[in-house]
Parts: sequence; structure tokens; C-alpha cells
Amino acid sequence: MVRERDKRKVIWPSYFDSRLSRDDGRRLRKSCCVEKPDLERLSQVLKSMNLKFEIEKDRKHPARWWENEGRILVETSMPKSELIEAVGSRLKK
Repeated sequence: MVRERDKRKVIWPSYFDSRLSRDDGRRLRKSCCVEKPDLERLSQVLKSMNLKFEIEKDRKHPARWWENEGRILVETSMPKSELIEAVGSRLKK
């Protein structure tokens, strides 16, 4: 049995930060990223994609524990890699 929480994908702003290297958490090529993405900007993109999501502002990425960037839990059946690509392409617009 799959719990409701298991269907959600975790999205961190650092996935889309053009200032970071891949080793530091960026998940897309720099041409699909922006400088200093934040939760508000990501939530606008997710709203435009008609996806349900929950913002957790007080979360810290384990690899970047000193930065309080927060995260977004997205309810979707699409693979996480496709979700990240779709969000990244809309972020640049």
C-alpha cells in the first residue's frame, strides 16, 4: 500500500540555482537555471502547471545544512527528473 506522502516529490530551490555546481546541488544545466531561485518563484511555476504542492519554509537541504532554503513537496505521478525539467524550463520564462 502506497501512503499519500510517498507520492510527493521533494523540490529544493538549489536544484535550479545557476550559481551552484552540480556537486553543490544544481540538477539542471545552467541554461535552464536562474540566479537565487526562491520558494515563492517556484510556487508560482507550480501553480501555472496546475500541480498541488506544500511549502516547508523551515527545511534545510542535508548537503547545505547551513542554508535555510526550504523545500516544496509536489503531488504528481510524473518522474522527478521530468518534473525538475518542466519546472526549470518555466522558471526561465
